[in-house]
Amino acid sequence: MSNTMNDETSIGTLMAEQVERLLSREVTRERLIAVEQGTFDTPLWQALEEMGITLALAPESAAGAGLSWQDAEPTLRAAGSWAAPVPLGESLLATWALGSVGLEIPEGPIAVAEGVFRLDHNQHISGTDALVPWIQHCQHLVVVAEQSGQRFVCLLNRDEVSLETVETFARIPSSRVVASGATPVAIAAADNIIGELGLLPALATLRTVQIAGVLDRLLALCVEYGNTREQFGRPIGKFQAIQHLIADMAAQTAAAQVAGLYACRQIDKGNGEYGAAIAKARGGLAATRGAEAAHQIFGAMGFTDEHILHYYSRRLWQWRDEAGSEHWWAERLGRRVLAQSGDELWRGISG
Repeated sequence: MSNTMNDETSIGTLMAEQVERLLSREVTRERLIAVEQGTFDTPLWQALEEMGITLALAPESAAGAGLSWQDAEPTLRAAGSWAAPVPLGESLLATWALGSVGLEIPEGPIAVAEGVFRLDHNQHISGTDALVPWIQHCQHLVVVAEQSGQRFVCLLNRDEVSLETVETFARIPSSRVVASGATPVAIAAADNIIGELGLLPALATLRTVQIAGVLDRLLALCVEYGNTREQFGRPIGKFQAIQHLIADMAAQTAAAQVAGLYACRQIDKGNGEYGAAIAKARGGLAATRGAEAAHQIFGAMGFTDEHILHYYSRRLWQWRDEAGSEHWWAERLGRRVLAQSGDELWRGISG
């Protein structure tokens, strides 16, 4: 690989290409099944760590690559596209949060809680998060805790919290997490990067980008199936009804990708909640319509255990609901708009 970078090439693009090649080679139906049955894909995780991918969003001061969210978006989308059976997106988010407040980043995968916990004056953390993916396979958990209106990024050891297994659509190992007077490994004030909702906007952005990746994968599967599956003597892709479904899938995929990229740019600008609200509301709708169209194209075959389709569509249904549903974010965005004057609304749209 040449060290010379031109205007059309960036570190983010090169990193995404590396991840795409690795996942396309390593992620198989058998490995997806193994993860859903509780086996962590250690070889894949080690390969990503050796490539330095897991520290892409962490600042250079924390030994990371210091990429912006916009630069990392193609990598996050590639992870979603292949339904990567490791917490790559969560760990990228966790290392970004830890590194941004000057905390040391531990080795290994890191889980992330979306809720805001409580921090008492003895520096003990309490609170509950209904769903934390991958926590069973992560030794550390990043949470945001609040004390007297101030937000803190906290690194917890998994042994400090109670876990209750939760079954999900995606069958990703997940648990309900309860902290009761937990002592953090490290803690730092985070008002400069964390707002009222803690890490929820960043997680919503991550889920939207992953949704866009899965939709792109489903679109490719449907186009291939439409060109090869024959009915009444010709490929089903020649039938107008199938063409309409594929066209709608393409539109939903494009919309989700633009929404995810927009949210990434808003995080870089310090306006993560607004970007997340728009992105998750649009991405959730795209996930619903895209999965519906894909299963209509494949028919009953797509629901069989042997077929690969449902390993992707179940991720869509899971990520649609995680980090705030499209309806939750749409209502929050609507309340914000209604609280503004007409001039403020127009400046927000035109700006």
